Amino acid sequence: MNTEQLTALLARIQVLDNRQVDELTIQAWSPLMESVDYQAAVRAVNRHSVESTEYLKPAHIVRLVRDEQRAVTGGTMSPRREDCQAAGGEHRWLGGTGTCMFCEVRAL
Repeated sequence: MNTEQLTALLARIQVLDNRQVDELTIQAWSPLMESVDYQAAVRAVNRHSVESTEYLKPAHIVRLVRDEQRAVTGGTMSPRREDCQAAGGEHRWLGGTGTCMFCEVRAL
């Protein structure tokens, strides 16, 4: 997602929960959302808004997008683990996001 798309996404979120969005917000969210597809993020925001009363954070969007990808790809992805290293494996990082492809660990 580029900066223009992120700005539009944060504007949508701002309308939903009255958060204050400024340049610092965009800078903070940018590295966390750079590998997330914009349309998938919009679907995640919409889903979160109808299913949860929690304050929306980037982790919610990433999780919902990941869940959507798993649903679409079916059995082609490894099952989610709490921590790959605790299970005797290694983390495989998702391009620049600091998110492991196989578990819930974030390096950022």
